[in-house]
This record gives sequence, C-alpha cells and structure tokens, in this order.
Amino acid sequence: MSRFASASRALLRDTILRATDELVAERGWPAVTMAQVAGRAGVSRQTVYNEMGSRQGLARDYALWAADQLLDDVERCLALHRHDLHEAMVAAFTVFLNQALEHPLLRALAATSGSGDLVAMLSPPAMSPLVDAAAERLATILSSTWPALPADDVSLLAEVSVRLGLSHLLLPTATPATAAARAGRALGPFLAGMQAPKA
Repeated sequence: MSRFASASRALLRDTILRATDELVAERGWPAVTMAQVAGRAGVSRQTVYNEMGSRQGLARDYALWAADQLLDDVERCLALHRHDLHEAMVAAFTVFLNQALEHPLLRALAATSGSGDLVAMLSPPAMSPLVDAAAERLATILSSTWPALPADDVSLLAEVSVRLGLSHLLLPTATPATAAARAGRALGPFLAGMQAPKA
C-alpha cells in the first residue's frame, strides 16, 4: 500500500471513529447504527462496513481509538508529575476516572443496561485487545517518562494499572480521587521497589 493510500485510509478510519464518538455522546451506544455513523461521517454505509467489518468490529475499533485518545491525557498528566512516580500514578488514575464522568466511551462502558451495550460487545475474549493495547501504550509512556525503570516492572505496572482503572470504572465504590488514592496506596510498595537502587 502506498504512503498516500495508507494516509487516506487512516483519515477515513479517523473520520468514521470521530463520527461514532459524536453519536455515542448524543444517543448512547445501543441507539447508534452503522447507517447513522455513515451519515455523520459523510460516507456510504458500505464504506463503514468495508472498514469495520461489523457493528462489533466498530465497537472494538472505537474502543481502541477512544482509549488511545484518553491515554493522551494520561501521558500529559504523567509528564507534569515526572518528579515523583507515586504522585504521578495517583494523578493519572484521578484524571482517568474523572473522565468517566464526561467521555462517551467510558460512560458507555459504565452503562451495563443490556446485551446491546459496549460491555457486552467487548466482553472477554473480545475485550482483551483493548486491555493489551492500553497496557502497551501506558508502558511506552512510562518508559519514555522514566527511562531508568526496569522494563519488566514497567510492563507489570502498566497492565495492573489498566486493569485497576477498568475495575474502578465498571464497579465504582468511591469518588475518583478516593479510588485513585487507594490505588496509589496499594501500589506504593511496588513503585518504591521499582526505583530502589539495585544491589
């Protein structure tokens, strides 16, 4: 595939996924159809099917796209707190969980109202690519922000953090700030060990 063709396809996919995001924000995922996405994106319904394959494919790709957008905010938050890893992780958890109050994807994931919602569409094993992709992106962010941290520990921290974030999102038991503080307290010893000088 030529560079131009690749760029054109990437632009098309981004247009479709942004249209999906707008519609999910307005109507909720269960009410969004492929035809509506096509209309909002300014393309044919067949084009949406050609790119996404099915409604479940759209759900998967939308979740992956939106998760990457959300991690942009997490990356900025970690960079602002790069002087203290523990403080940075608590702040990042807080940012992520606060987004659940506003972001269409996170609201849709939290709304477990029936078989047509995103949780059902992205249930295991279908949700695994979302967790894996988010953990890989977070590990990359952590490694670039704190390059001296052990790679294996960074991978583990990223995966545990993503799973903790999703758990608190889907089954909230406290405010975002309290949940983030609790996660930071639980992870504290591990974070300290990651930074301890190796003998």
